Amino acid sequence: MTRSSFRPITSIGLVAAVLNLLGCEKPPQTSLSSTPTPASSSTPSATDGAKAPTPKFITEWSANPPAGILMVSGEQYGYPDPCGCTDGQLGGLGRRYHLLEMLQEKGWPVAKIDLGNLIHYRSDTSRGGVTQDKIKFDIILEALSAMKYDAVALGPEDLRPRVMETLATLLNNQPPKYPVFLAANIIPQAGLESTLGSIKITKAGPITIGITAVIDPADFDQLQAQDADAKDLKVKPPDEVIPALLEELKKQAKIRVLMVQGPYEEAKRLAEKFPGFDIVVGTSEFEEPDERPEMVNDDKTLLVRNVGKKGKYVSLIGFFPGSTPMIQYRRQPLDELHFHQAEPMRQLIDVDYQERMKREKIVENFTRMSYAQAPDAKFVGAKECQACHPKTYEKWTTTKHARAFEALENPKRNRVFDAECISCHTTGFGLKTGWVSAEATPFLKGNQCENCHGPASKHVADPDNIDFRKPMHMSKAMADATGFCTKCHDQDNDHNYNFESRYAQIFHKGLDVYTDPKVHLKAKDRVNGGGQ
Repeated sequence: MTRSSFRPITSIGLVAAVLNLLGCEKPPQTSLSSTPTPASSSTPSATDGAKAPTPKFITEWSANPPAGILMVSGEQYGYPDPCGCTDGQLGGLGRRYHLLEMLQEKGWPVAKIDLGNLIHYRSDTSRGGVTQDKIKFDIILEALSAMKYDAVALGPEDLRPRVMETLATLLNNQPPKYPVFLAANIIPQAGLESTLGSIKITKAGPITIGITAVIDPADFDQLQAQDADAKDLKVKPPDEVIPALLEELKKQAKIRVLMVQGPYEEAKRLAEKFPGFDIVVGTSEFEEPDERPEMVNDDKTLLVRNVGKKGKYVSLIGFFPGSTPMIQYRRQPLDELHFHQAEPMRQLIDVDYQERMKREKIVENFTRMSYAQAPDAKFVGAKECQACHPKTYEKWTTTKHARAFEALENPKRNRVFDAECISCHTTGFGLKTGWVSAEATPFLKGNQCENCHGPASKHVADPDNIDFRKPMHMSKAMADATGFCTKCHDQDNDHNYNFESRYAQIFHKGLDVYTDPKVHLKAKDRVNGGGQ
């Protein structure tokens, strides 16, 4: 399941800066601030049924409403929704939709752009695998379409794992239904020219906004080294294409926006070299960057560098013609205190997405490897362990590990067909003879003994064979040193995780004694009574 982590951020005060926009006689000012993340998980949330508190920036802007707003999101990295494994998680397309509903209720017109990198496929770390990531890319595209996004900057992650497949997807999802993907310095091969755009002109109320985007050639070089299809795309230096684009934007828009897919230093360099842009949006190295936006070009260009990753925040730029400050910036965390999952996104993520994964059999068809420490051993399930380890088994039944699968069976939010969730809520998933489905492997529901100790068939068959027992050894020191538990209890799923306190909850050394002779018999003899 998709996951989104929580970490308090530093609150940023208001900073006055001059920004010469909209042809005003007096240089307008820009207010820069960030809304702090709610730190208390005990505060009633927007999903509790009670009326949620209004986000601070809406209260602040209501006295003198903006003429229009530019909403900037980006670096979704394949996190359409918080997984829900713990409280306090940020992000989610449903909460973003709810925010847009709030702005619509206020009557504030909003233009919407995204910095790209909608997914983040890595063959060695992707929990769901390449097929689920492809489905997820389609789902996120549908979400942006439903939210009426104006433009998305093409990111290098969007082109993985196969460039041609991404371009084919974009070819079949053209504007105006879907947002235009901008990559002004990438030239697709013949026949695919319409997949990528150079500029987009849109409006937020009376404010005309011109948008373009470029990708850092260095990032694209890495992609070309991995994918032969990427070599068919021509990439120009941003400095070569921007001058003509900027001149065209000056003719058509009062506000000019450049999105840069590349290091922050590259975004700043381009902002300083081409001062005709009023807003430049760059990527951040961090998921939750604390720094405020920067003003460059004698305070004439707003450099937005804190969109963050995994969709946990959105940046909001309000336009207030005739007021001081004229431009106001706010970064809004998408938290459970202020926002709930809006119904259109609930239907898309909780129903349509899950149905498609079920239809495609993402879990059943997942690539499975041999267990390296014992390639020939098979998973047998915790009930097989109970015969010789009854007290250990009883202890396990009292833990959340034992009920992990049940957490996925919520009828309102069923995730049993989602490989990302199944990977931590079942036993042996991704390994041969491990979890396949509730029908095929019901004895592997939940997070059982063999997830930590490995498949136990050989040990069960011959319990005193030291060669079969060695691969199953997992001590506290080993688990801690290797970060074994954080494969599932990571910052996305469990930001409150502490190894010492959690290990104490599952500690089971010495619970059982093995004086009963039956414990030392082979399984077939034990079942037959051991000859006694």
